[in-house]
Amino acid sequence: MKEQHQTECFANGTKQSGKTRLQKILRVWFKKLLKVCTGICFCLPILAWSEYKIGLAVWSGYPESVAGFKDGLVKDGLLSLSDITFLPGKVAGNIEVQQKVAESFRAQQVDLVYSLTTSGTTVVKEVMPSNTPIIYSIVSYPADSGLIESFEYSGNNLVGTSNYVSIRHYLTMLKLIQPETKRVAIFHRKGEPNSKIQSANLKRQLRRSGIESIILQPTDIAQLKEMALEQVDKVDLFITTTDTLMQGGGEKALIEISLDKKRPILSSNKAGIQQGSLFGPVADFYTLGYMAGKKAAIILKNGIRPSQMSSELQDPPLFLVNKNSLDILGISLSVEAQKRIRYIDPSHIE
Repeated sequence: MKEQHQTECFANGTKQSGKTRLQKILRVWFKKLLKVCTGICFCLPILAWSEYKIGLAVWSGYPESVAGFKDGLVKDGLLSLSDITFLPGKVAGNIEVQQKVAESFRAQQVDLVYSLTTSGTTVVKEVMPSNTPIIYSIVSYPADSGLIESFEYSGNNLVGTSNYVSIRHYLTMLKLIQPETKRVAIFHRKGEPNSKIQSANLKRQLRRSGIESIILQPTDIAQLKEMALEQVDKVDLFITTTDTLMQGGGEKALIEISLDKKRPILSSNKAGIQQGSLFGPVADFYTLGYMAGKKAAIILKNGIRPSQMSSELQDPPLFLVNKNSLDILGISLSVEAQKRIRYIDPSHIE
């Protein structure tokens, strides 16, 4: 039954227009002609042609992810960067801007889109044709948020890499670094499905470990600061989630309060730990981008459909600690903790 469903998806979702097929034929023809005409002036405009067009819908940026994606594309010689034209979308972290980015990619009939974050990828999925492969990354809950059916089988034109980190890793680090924790405050942007799910899972698992938690849902940085200052004397530490508010300046604002009031932050974001959050189990955006790039190369080179591939996550994640914040907060690590963690380099922020 599943095979029949996949066949139907292929029949309905991967049929290309005659115009798209003609464009691909022309690209290949022009590349061959270029080899024959090397050194002849009238052939120089052909240099603008490439075999594949890839749209980069990067939401609010994430240069490490894009760098990893491009490196993954050329892994094992699958593709050459000279075969690819990258069409970078505007960096904004805004739904309306993302819609315009996706509409531009659709008008230019790109061969594939690399899309980042849950919010950004949701927009791209809605706008792009169902026969255009979408490779996503930095999406914590791709199935629960409705982007795909499951990690094993997307059921559509999407596949990618998730920055989800199992809650068990948070509990492991908590016991290693702050074993006396009794009450925490979890922050996530109100209305964001990705971090809402993460917050609920954190709260449930913390309760099982005997740790009380309160979930705070600010809508912006100003409200986040207000909530943090209200709770700072009532909790043992703050926990941040993988959402756009935290990654868009919210965590940095929280760090100022953390270091001033001596309340550690258990972070979900590598950049947050680089900026001053004390510790956290995190996925590396470059690594996830690299994994996504390999998938994109296979799809473009071999004609594999996204629904024939599995989405992935980084396991195990990195157990990171900010040494400067450790000293400021006056926290000492056990011998076991020192063996298992890695001090982060604060000089390079994603």
